[in-house]
Amino acid sequence: MLLFAAWSTTYYTPSQLTPTLAFASFFFVLFALAPFTGRKPLSRNHAGVVAIIALLNSLAYFTACYLMMDRDYRIELVWIMIASGALHFGLSLRLRSLESGDRPLAHPLYLAIAIGFLTVAIPIRLERQWLDLGWLVEAGALFWAAHRARMPMLRWFGVVALALGVEHLISVDSAARQSLIFNPRFGLYLAAIAALAVLAYYAVAEGGELNRQWAAGAILALNALALVALHFEVTDYFQPVAGYGITPSDWRALNTARDFTYSAVWMVYGGGLMLIGFWKRSAFLRWQAIVLLAATAAKVFFYDISALERGYRIVAFIVLGAILLAVSFFYQRSRKTVEP
Repeated sequence: MLLFAAWSTTYYTPSQLTPTLAFASFFFVLFALAPFTGRKPLSRNHAGVVAIIALLNSLAYFTACYLMMDRDYRIELVWIMIASGALHFGLSLRLRSLESGDRPLAHPLYLAIAIGFLTVAIPIRLERQWLDLGWLVEAGALFWAAHRARMPMLRWFGVVALALGVEHLISVDSAARQSLIFNPRFGLYLAAIAALAVLAYYAVAEGGELNRQWAAGAILALNALALVALHFEVTDYFQPVAGYGITPSDWRALNTARDFTYSAVWMVYGGGLMLIGFWKRSAFLRWQAIVLLAATAAKVFFYDISALERGYRIVAFIVLGAILLAVSFFYQRSRKTVEP
């Protein structure tokens, strides 16, 4: 891999695509067959090595093909990704027929890699921002594979894939203005939230202190991503349309309405999170809701009261007061239920 990378960055030219792709494909297939060598069934240490080889092999092959073919051979690149996914799907079925007992299983990992290749094949044909979908779906598949294969190490690979997708989504693909809610960006945020939900679900199902920490981190990240997604929706909704003249007074009115909407979104989300916390009897969710409502209250008292117009201030205080009264009511009700 290092030799190939060193040569390609120095000497590769587009005219050498065919032989370069042939050698890259040969090494890709060679290392994809790693689970069929060595001891059978796989020991735990051997299974960990195979997992690292399989993931690095797939990532290196995708990167090489993408860099060589994305500009001029996108259709061919899509077919190569589909063929790579089909190869791993076939190897997954073969591994499943060979594995037995309580040893680590390699076939869920190969199925996750197949899902990753097939997921990436679709966005390659579409806009580049949809490559984020490949990272996010692959993260969810790796979280599932970590549970099925009993390889906690795969969780970390899933976290890396998720971080890459979310970082690119926030820093690059969230900048363009889009329609409210029903847009690709919000769908990608939902995909990231779904991947985190998968991680939390399997961590809770496996039990134990460490898994409880994994679940807590996933739920915190899930709520943070939801708020980020809603933040961009509010920002886009109040963004002036390009080409239309806007007066300073209109601009102030837009900023006032946007700031009030931020507070309203935080209030409603915090109230909903609090209700879910009571429903699921989760103090962890309730504490997150309390922190968010406290931050909203601080914003209302120290910023909105001076920046917003009188009508917005009145509505903000009424909504915040209603939510806090509802929270107090549910706490008193739950306390009376527990005391007997």
